[in-house]
Amino acid sequence: MTSVAFTGQSDDLHRSAVIVDGTCPGYHWMEKLATWRTGGTTCCVVTFVAFESCREAVSLLGRAHRFIRERPDELVQVTSVEQIRQAKRDGRLAVVSQFQGTHALEYDVDLVEVFWRLGVRVMQLTYNQRSPVGDGCEEPGNAGLSSFGRAVVAEMNRLGIVVDVSHTGERTSMEAVAASAAPVVASHSNPAAVHPSPRNISDQLIREIAASGGLVGINGFSAFLGTDPKADLDTFIDHVVYVAELAGIEHVALGLDYTVRDAPRELYDQYVRDGIWSPATYPPPPWHFPDGLDDASEFPQLTARLLERGFSASDVLQVLGENWLRVFAEVWGDEDTHRKDQ
Repeated sequence: MTSVAFTGQSDDLHRSAVIVDGTCPGYHWMEKLATWRTGGTTCCVVTFVAFESCREAVSLLGRAHRFIRERPDELVQVTSVEQIRQAKRDGRLAVVSQFQGTHALEYDVDLVEVFWRLGVRVMQLTYNQRSPVGDGCEEPGNAGLSSFGRAVVAEMNRLGIVVDVSHTGERTSMEAVAASAAPVVASHSNPAAVHPSPRNISDQLIREIAASGGLVGINGFSAFLGTDPKADLDTFIDHVVYVAELAGIEHVALGLDYTVRDAPRELYDQYVRDGIWSPATYPPPPWHFPDGLDDASEFPQLTARLLERGFSASDVLQVLGENWLRVFAEVWGDEDTHRKDQ
């Protein structure tokens, strides 16, 4: 990381940047879409499906396609890096479809291609719990990638879907990185060395992800940043700095994961009761995000503060979005239709 003095030109740098938020929970993103546009975001990787069944997942994707289609002046669904760059030129927000979990595959590896054809380009292997693919990060057994999981990773590689190990157990994650022929990401996970949490990831896993050519997207949820429920922007950047120094600036990016602040208590209690969340990892709502990066509309403050903290202009551009574009280009390829008959 090159140290330079803050020049006061952060506004120009921010306007020129391709800014990618690597994880946007869909229900909140649809409600708060204006905050991403106000903050200058170029591309949102949006979680439209988590632990739903196949039938439910198809319905949710259909609803997402309609939502995007009805806003042609604002939004465009994308499956290539050139489409993202074109969205920047057109002043539209590019949308990449993401799964947080593979429940929708229902033990059928052929469904990976079905969802690829429906536009899914990032797929997280598990969501906290054990799944047919492997163990989530809240599972005490820490079992590894299953045989089915290895078939899923291979199929994702063949088609060009980014393998995501956020919410995934350590052993499953490590084995997924080893099994993958393409870069692997932790789209919205922070370093456990900065703040220990089952949702944060080890130095060893960060290094392996980096060695694969992948990246770690820093999460803005305060419970994953530190012990203070009202973390500030510098606390967020501390996580960026740690990954950059450990693995290289080209392997750290953004995955804010900004969800609803006041989730219904009944829903929270149900998730705890069902073992999807644990109170130690997910404190009860209301939830908090860093002061100075309270929502995506404050992205310009992140750009300014990164410069003040000693990141060069090129460093900042990588963190804001170019690292995501590099991974997308390597996994998706220049044309994402040529794989269909392979």
